[in-house]
Amino acid sequence: MPFVVDAMLGKLARWLRIIGHDTVYDPSLDDDALISVAKREGRTLVTRDANLFRRATKEGAASLLIKSHALPEELVEMSPVLKGASAGSRCTLCNTPLLEVERSIVSDEKVPKVSPLWLCPSCGKIYWHGGHWKGINRTLSVLRHG
Repeated sequence: MPFVVDAMLGKLARWLRIIGHDTVYDPSLDDDALISVAKREGRTLVTRDANLFRRATKEGAASLLIKSHALPEELVEMSPVLKGASAGSRCTLCNTPLLEVERSIVSDEKVPKVSPLWLCPSCGKIYWHGGHWKGINRTLSVLRHG
């Protein structure tokens, strides 16, 4: 399910991308633009703003009201609609699907000599499963165990 996330939920937007969901996040979008993107692109608008939620719903945009103010609880609130994505498959910066690449084509000295690696073809960011991946999995355990 693709999402468009309002400016109040930037950390949640990043985590939606981490778990593989197509997520538009642009803090410069106003309420009109958020609703427009949701309707035009068939996305679910995710917001903590009750007025925006009611307005989006009234205007025919799929929307989800988040009540929590902490990431684990936000993910739990969204868990009923978080199906069918593949963790680590999208760029957390620009939302582009990642490509698995051979280590030999990565010349960046800061990237450890590990495999596999994933490259964002849009912004060039490189991803790998390093020590941080354990923390990501700990955070995501709330989705597996509620």
